[in-house]
Amino acid sequence: INEPREWQTHFQDAGEFVESLKIDFFKDRIFVFTPKGEVIDLPEGATPVDFAYHIHSDIGDQATGAKVNGKMAALDSILKNGDIVEIRIQKNKKPSRQWLEFVKTSIARNHIRTALRGPRKP
Repeated sequence: INEPREWQTHFQDAGEFVESLKIDFFKDRIFVFTPKGEVIDLPEGATPVDFAYHIHSDIGDQATGAKVNGKMAALDSILKNGDIVEIRIQKNKKPSRQWLEFVKTSIARNHIRTALRGPRKP
């Protein structure tokens, strides 16, 4: 835990130190927003499908489209830092097997695989 304190001695000012922390700790992360302004932390390269599953598995399973910054976007489009993402859903829809080719999060991948297997038999 002393590592950040040691790093701090290498920088001229607090701003430079904070910027280096952001680069080191968040270099592979993006932060996108829900339409209500909630911040969602996702890996770089994440898509609207990853975002949808991060919100709730039902939203991911029923996703039919996305709006990014108020414009329609493909479900496989790459999200960027600061994007505002809205997911369009349709009741009783199932995920597509193709989604497994582009999702970046294990949460999305696991939910898609489970949904594609169908309901468990007793």
